[in-house]
Amino acid sequence: MSLSKAPGSAITIHDIAAEAGVSKSTVSLVLKKSPLIKPETAAKVWKAAEKLGYVYNRMAANLRQKSSNVVGVIVNDLTNPFFVELLIGIERVLLQSGYITLMAHTAESAQVQEKVIASFREQNAAGILMCPAFGTSVETIDRLREMHLPFVIMVRQLGDLNYDYVGAANVDGTRMATEHLLRLGHTRIGFIGRSQNSLVGLQRQSGYEEALKQAGISLNPAWVVDSPVSMQGGQDGAKILLDMENGPTAVVCYNDLVAMGVLNELDYRGLRAGKDMAVIGFDDIATAKHTNPPLTTLAINPEQQGEIASRMLLNQLRDHPATHNHYFSQPKLMVRESSGGMLTR
Repeated sequence: MSLSKAPGSAITIHDIAAEAGVSKSTVSLVLKKSPLIKPETAAKVWKAAEKLGYVYNRMAANLRQKSSNVVGVIVNDLTNPFFVELLIGIERVLLQSGYITLMAHTAESAQVQEKVIASFREQNAAGILMCPAFGTSVETIDRLREMHLPFVIMVRQLGDLNYDYVGAANVDGTRMATEHLLRLGHTRIGFIGRSQNSLVGLQRQSGYEEALKQAGISLNPAWVVDSPVSMQGGQDGAKILLDMENGPTAVVCYNDLVAMGVLNELDYRGLRAGKDMAVIGFDDIATAKHTNPPLTTLAINPEQQGEIASRMLLNQLRDHPATHNHYFSQPKLMVRESSGGMLTR
C-alpha cells in the first residue's frame, strides 16, 4: 500500500502505520527503538518512514511524555577505572533499548551530587543510575521517590535495601582474601581502606575481621588504617604499616587503587609485593593484571554490574514493579604474584 500526501503536509505515525501495514502503537514503539518489537517488523516500519520522508521529533515526544530518552548516570570517582568499566556495561544495555546516558562526576561531593540530581530532574531524565558519594544521606532515597524519578543505586548501599540495588558481596570478598593469606601462613595481616561514612568499607573490613576471628587470631586495631580509597591513600596507609616494628606481613585493601598505592610504597622502599609483603586488592580492574607485580585481587565484574543495573532501571520504566530487586556480584579470587607463595619467615 502506498500513500500520497499533499505538498507541505506533515507525515504522521498514522501514515507510517498504514504504509507498513502495522498498528500505530507498533510504529510508536519502533520510533522509540523499543526492544519489544521484532527486528523484521522494525525494519519494515523504518523503511516506510524513510519512504514517506518522516522525521521523528524526539523533543516533542519528550514534552508529551514528560520524560526523555536520557538516563542520568552519577558516579562518585571517575578517576577509578572501576567506574569506567561500570559505565561501559550501562551504556551497552541502554543504547540497545533506545536510551542515551548523560554522565555526571561528583568527585565524592554529596553537595555536588544533590545539584546533579536536581539538574537531571529539571531535564526530565527518564531515570537515574547512581553510585552515591561518601557521606550521602539516606534521605536522598526519599527525595528521589518524591520526585517520582525511577532510580537504581549501585556499588554503595544506603541504609536498608528498600530500593533496587546492584553491588558486590563485600563481606564474602574480604573474608576470602584474608583466608587466602592465612593459608599462605600469614598471621600478621593489616587492612587499608575507608570505613567511616562508608557501609561498603565497614562490610569489607568486617569480612577481614571475621576471617581473623575464625582463625583464632586477635585483631590488632593499629593494623587497620582508615584512608582515602585512592592510590595516595594506599601509599600513605602502607607507610604507616611499614614503619611499624613487627608490623603486618600482609595487607588486604579496600580496592585495587588502594592496593596499587601499597605497591608504589613498597617499590619506593626497594621492597616487593609477594616477597616482602603480601598485597590483595578488590575489584579486579583491567589494569590489575598489569601492575608490577601483577595484583592478586577479587573480581566482581563491573561491566556486568552496569548491565544488570540498566536492566533493573528499564524494568522500572516499563512495568513499575512493586518489589525491589537486589543483585550482589559474588567475588572471585584472582591469585597473582602480589600475594606471593607460602610464608617462610
